[in-house]
Amino acid sequence: MKTLKESCFTLSTKLLRKDLQKARNKELVEEEYLNFIHNGKPSVLFYSIEESFDGNTYLVIDFNGEPQRILLSSRELTYGTRTYLTCCCGHKTNALYLKNTPESTFFACFRCHNLRYKSTTINSRSDHGRMLYQQSKRLELLDMRESIPRPLYKSKWTKRFQRFLKLCSQSGLFNQVKDARTTMETIKAFQSQ
Repeated sequence: MKTLKESCFTLSTKLLRKDLQKARNKELVEEEYLNFIHNGKPSVLFYSIEESFDGNTYLVIDFNGEPQRILLSSRELTYGTRTYLTCCCGHKTNALYLKNTPESTFFACFRCHNLRYKSTTINSRSDHGRMLYQQSKRLELLDMRESIPRPLYKSKWTKRFQRFLKLCSQSGLFNQVKDARTTMETIKAFQSQ
């Protein structure tokens, strides 16, 4: 049975954003750590970023006493520089995964770990499967709502919350959209007084 992506710990460039910025500015990033759950147990991941003699920059991860060196590669974009994590297969990605199995102690890309999305395990062609698929999408949206710390900024919806409302209307969570409209109408009525 294939492992699901959602059950794995994800080490992403978004998670390491501040430290990657320091590394691009040639600042020293010494021993940092991340707390996470691995195999149902609290775990700690220690990491640092170091420059090698050949001019490459590496993210050095220490998990369970086995260090892993991940090559960091940068790419110039029109709005700045983006840093990617390079998997052992050479694939440049924004995220590396740690499988939730006792023998898994290394980070690799989606393909190397042979991961699947949870949504691909549901047969969406059958009536029952379609219902399960829609329900799982709605649960994901509710989790997304919990991760939005501030839906309003200066009496306007944030872009993140607007995206959430759009996805809610597409998936049939009309009460969420209706409540948001009512809230905005109340705010506008209060401001006009």
